[in-house]
Amino acid sequence: MGRGWALEPARWPAEAVAPAATGRGDPDRSLTVYARRHRRRLSGHQYLAADFAKARRFNPMERPVFSAAARDERVARHMHLFASRLIGPLRFLNPLVLAKATVVNIRHRKAAEPPAR
Repeated sequence: MGRGWALEPARWPAEAVAPAATGRGDPDRSLTVYARRHRRRLSGHQYLAADFAKARRFNPMERPVFSAAARDERVARHMHLFASRLIGPLRFLNPLVLAKATVVNIRHRKAAEPPAR
């Protein structure tokens, strides 16, 4: 998953248990806070990364977005936000993005069609 996946979450347990380590908090509560943060921030990305690692074909929601990202700067920027973990999977594949990707791909197909005689 890369160094970014290792370094950022490595800071979270230290932040979560620091109050307990200094005697100002409950260790069990601190670990619960850490587990919740880890699950909320990474579980969607982790699921998709593991799913992509299966070398499967893109699903019907992914295919138009990935295709449009190669053709449109705004969709490419949106994909970058997801790949950088700045947005989660639900925001990545939301209905507005799917609609934008569909429009980009339709316009691309129409532009590629040979002119009618």
